[in-house]
Amino acid sequence: MKLMSPLRALLLALVMTLAESAGEADYTLDDSFWNEESPVGEVERLLKEHQQNQELVDKIGSSYYQIIYPVQLRHHEKMGISTREVNQPKVRYRFREPADTNRTRTRKSYYYEANYAVYGGGDDETGGTFPQRGYDGSYSGSGRGRGRSRTGHFHRTSLLIKAFNHKFRLDLELNTQLLAPNIVQKHYLSSGFPQDSHREIEHCYYHGTVKDYPGASAALHTCNGVSGVIHVGNETFVIHPFYGGDLSQKHPHVIFEARTKSNKGCANSGNLEWRTRSIRRGSSHHAGLVELIDRNGAGRYRRDVRETTKYIETALIIDKAMFQKRNGSTRTEVVHDAIQVANIADLYFRTLNTRVSVVYIETWQGQNQAQIDGGKDISKAISNFNDYTSRNLYKIDKDTTQLLTGETFAGGEVGMSVPETVCTPKAVGISVDMNPYEPHLLAGTMAHMIGHNIGMGHDDNRDECICRDWHGCIMSQSIVGLENVQPYKFSECSRLDYIDALRIGHGLCLLNKPNEVELRKNCGNGIVEDDEECDCGSALDCDKTDPCCDGITCKLKKESQCATGPCCDKCILKPPGVICRDAHNECDLPEYCNGESGQCPPDVHKKNGNPCGMNSTGFSTGGFIFLRHIRHNGFKRVPSARLGYCFNGVCPTQAAQCERIWGYSGTGADRVCYEQFNSKGSINGHCGKDSNGNYIKCEPENIQCGSLQCKDGDRTPVEDCSEHLYSRAIISIRGTEYECKSITGTSTNSNTPPFGLVRDGTPCGDNLICVNQTCVSIFPYIDQTKCPTNHNNLECSGNGDCTNNNKCFCKFGWTGPDCSIQAHITTTYSSPITSTTTDIVIMEKKTTRYDPLKPLPISLRFKHAGA
Repeated sequence: MKLMSPLRALLLALVMTLAESAGEADYTLDDSFWNEESPVGEVERLLKEHQQNQELVDKIGSSYYQIIYPVQLRHHEKMGISTREVNQPKVRYRFREPADTNRTRTRKSYYYEANYAVYGGGDDETGGTFPQRGYDGSYSGSGRGRGRSRTGHFHRTSLLIKAFNHKFRLDLELNTQLLAPNIVQKHYLSSGFPQDSHREIEHCYYHGTVKDYPGASAALHTCNGVSGVIHVGNETFVIHPFYGGDLSQKHPHVIFEARTKSNKGCANSGNLEWRTRSIRRGSSHHAGLVELIDRNGAGRYRRDVRETTKYIETALIIDKAMFQKRNGSTRTEVVHDAIQVANIADLYFRTLNTRVSVVYIETWQGQNQAQIDGGKDISKAISNFNDYTSRNLYKIDKDTTQLLTGETFAGGEVGMSVPETVCTPKAVGISVDMNPYEPHLLAGTMAHMIGHNIGMGHDDNRDECICRDWHGCIMSQSIVGLENVQPYKFSECSRLDYIDALRIGHGLCLLNKPNEVELRKNCGNGIVEDDEECDCGSALDCDKTDPCCDGITCKLKKESQCATGPCCDKCILKPPGVICRDAHNECDLPEYCNGESGQCPPDVHKKNGNPCGMNSTGFSTGGFIFLRHIRHNGFKRVPSARLGYCFNGVCPTQAAQCERIWGYSGTGADRVCYEQFNSKGSINGHCGKDSNGNYIKCEPENIQCGSLQCKDGDRTPVEDCSEHLYSRAIISIRGTEYECKSITGTSTNSNTPPFGLVRDGTPCGDNLICVNQTCVSIFPYIDQTKCPTNHNNLECSGNGDCTNNNKCFCKFGWTGPDCSIQAHITTTYSSPITSTTTDIVIMEKKTTRYDPLKPLPISLRFKHAGA
């Protein structure tokens, strides 16, 4: 064997290192990634079952379109298109004694008992409701009426789209600047009364680039499939998901090239346009450094406004005609459409180092709050709208207010705004929605109107403003339809108009971030602010409630080390090593006081993918990660098994979920139960519901991720449920009987998910887990970053657990960043110790699918609970 030279080995290692550091963005995809089979009949089924899909195809009109199946790519693994992160609350599993089977049931509780051979199932649709898959049309979260959703989406991800002889790889990043931290929502009822919304907005809005297409960009949202716009040169592609899809790799989408033939212009002309140009003539363009003085208290400093990020705090108003154009859409869906318009407009403004941030949303679903008359002059509408905003929105901190309308005005214009009014109450604009399925048209119009608010004029008839780009410029008089191309960039003249406006003082409000306020010290308000160490209210209150805090200075008293927290005891810090938060389960880790703060350290848990769920006997009952234990006391080696993987701090196994519902000894049913029920799409087994409330049949590879099928335990659930339905079936195959039990309903404990479906993170095959009722590879959900290692490259030196924040949690007797330092602890044991060595078999990266059983003849017999 020829040995590799040191120089060659060094070069090879360098190349491998560079390849690894390049990361996902530079990963080259082979042809196998693009070869996807189209599911037969799925498009026809969705067209037949969902009228919205036929309307979508009809609205495209004469545009050439294709049906495509986008695929998400994470950590070089293909997966479904849902970008939702799975953040499950930690659940303390409670083990109960078997419940009394004769207990009283609620009025809507039923009990089904059946003797099945195979093909069991009941189609009874009464009873409880299963949770729907994917986005169900409601806002995410149920907390305060302001703020963004707690339902997280991947910060970065990639999508593969194959269409029109193109192979697009979209590298996406969540648009974290789009929704202001304290966004306010108001909804006007049909009666005319306002109602503040108490639902939060799910943030699923992305900006992206297209690999190997320099200058190409995309703005998408992924709450319920992939929807948005892709700009590649002079081509604009629009993508929409089919309604009723399951967010898997088989969810059909329609993509078409947008070429608007109708030439629609801006109503800002005549006196309005003259005013803008007269001011521009009075100020020359400056190519040199443009500086502004920013006043913050007593301090002053200079900064170049071209290099400083500007923020346009935007209030969006959605009128009644916008809802009428989306007949049948909920308020939630229309609001998501409006935010996507702002997301696309933000993409356009990014070229000017400026961001569009939505700070306020108001909907007029029942009736308009200002007189916006279609068929009449648009100037009258903007005058009425300006009056309304001045009288009603003066308390909203905003830089501009934009009305999105579905009305068509007499002159055919698609928009109008009041020029050079940004940062004032008169900064308003109106944009006409021409086609709900082409949001980029409305976004381009809104960007044009905001441009006028700032002080940008039209590019037409200005020699120095000729747009070199073949796709035109946003501030052209003809906003949409000129030469059938949609502009999505600002001209150099627009950029200089913008800088001039800032130079003369228009737009100073754009230099502050959304909802940025000056924090004022207010010792005694009960809130710890700025350099306060504590704040217990007034001095009189502090004497009664907090002996550690000086109520006058909001500082700790001289003899106090702390004021509050689980690591603070009578104003004295607890010593390091005292437990302040117990581990909730085997995938969680306890937290200890550090001796420096009264607060408990942040909650951490074992990293996703750690094996968990070993049964009490130590023998295998079915699992996918195996450990071999060797006892050094003369016993034979005994094989044991892990039943699952740690996933976001819990161990979601079928056995644990079934035991919680059906009591002690309840466990996961045999695969035949999943095969025979979950593939039918009935109340006894399914993979969630579609947007119309119909049960979804599980695909063969996803059968173990649908309804939770259990066996053993009690005959009735031990967990308290409301409005619940449960069933029990006996399947007989070649003389062998299999028990299959399922349940649907909601728990009285709001911190736990519904019982009906298998929890995310539950194993469904070798190195496969359930996510959104889809069986996917676990590897995209495992952080590949390593914890500190020793000289043998062993994480945590083998003496600790790697946590979700990539730090080592050392076992008892070890310390140091990599757990390599042995702590000198003297412990007295009352019994001899048996040493144990654990040999871990590393997971192999592979995917297998369960071969479904062939159906056999069956017999059915139902029994009502009261019988």
